[in-house]
Amino acid sequence: MAIQVILCMETNKRAATDYIYINETIKRFYSCNGNNKIKISPVYMNNKTRYNSKDVINEIQRLSNDYAGDTKVIYCIDTDSFEVNQDHARELKEINKYCEKNGYDMIWFCHEVEEVYLGRRVSDKQKVKEAADFRRKNMISNISERLLRCNDKRTHASNILTILDKYLK
Repeated sequence: MAIQVILCMETNKRAATDYIYINETIKRFYSCNGNNKIKISPVYMNNKTRYNSKDVINEIQRLSNDYAGDTKVIYCIDTDSFEVNQDHARELKEINKYCEKNGYDMIWFCHEVEEVYLGRRVSDKQKVKEAADFRRKNMISNISERLLRCNDKRTHASNILTILDKYLK
């Protein structure tokens, strides 16, 4: 069965930093590279507040219509400081509710994707360089699978493998 996985990410297309970390994860844990039955299609939202914008919805629809097989949509979202910031908590809850309503999955990174993969926060100015270094130095091989397979939101953790297992295993 052919499947397309649409990954909606907070990053912009030019930087594509989130996609670098996610793609490196897919390459390490799944054997879908070169598999013509699995297509990974990125959607760059530019920031998480655009999760339900017309541009994002139209891009998801376009990609779905252009693909002959089954399509699954996954939102990839940083939790930010949801434990202490009510705005972040509300935003995360709204995105999760939106995903549930539309039959989408949600991958979360606590608190940011860089924190999960690098173990620290990264300034916006350094994100592109750090992501490129991560790929170039094959740093994905140093990441604990346990941290990428969490069910509860805790610092430096994600549910990425739990969600991707549904479609890429």
